[in-house]
Amino acid sequence: MIEFEDKTCFGCGEDNECGLQLKLKFDEDTKTAYGEYVAHQKLEGPPNIIHAGIIASILDETMMTVNKYMEIMGMTGELTIRYLQPAFINENLYIRGWYVKKNKRVVENRAEIENEMGKIVARAKGKYLEVDELPQPE
Repeated sequence: MIEFEDKTCFGCGEDNECGLQLKLKFDEDTKTAYGEYVAHQKLEGPPNIIHAGIIASILDETMMTVNKYMEIMGMTGELTIRYLQPAFINENLYIRGWYVKKNKRVVENRAEIENEMGKIVARAKGKYLEVDELPQPE
């Protein structure tokens, strides 16, 4: 897995009190990242429903985690999300993302979020641009 010091990442940073602090695991055999998440009230959009941007962030972070474990350093190039039904505040959500293919320096992954009832609330397709190092401001 690619390791770099980023404890303030919005998606996975353990020191980012305002972030999601996702803790995802990875299955080497299936090239799948997976985990659980419960959103708190501060992530609300419409009453009792998780903001769509938070759902997008969860899906993107999950697909980026797949890249990290596969030793691919990438930046989000394209993210397509289909919202199928609301995801609720304080509801257990089950997340999984998986590798699809790589073409030159573009990696394609998929991810989805399932609710407690086993229904998919959102799914995503992502394209990630492989980079040799993370860009930094000058």
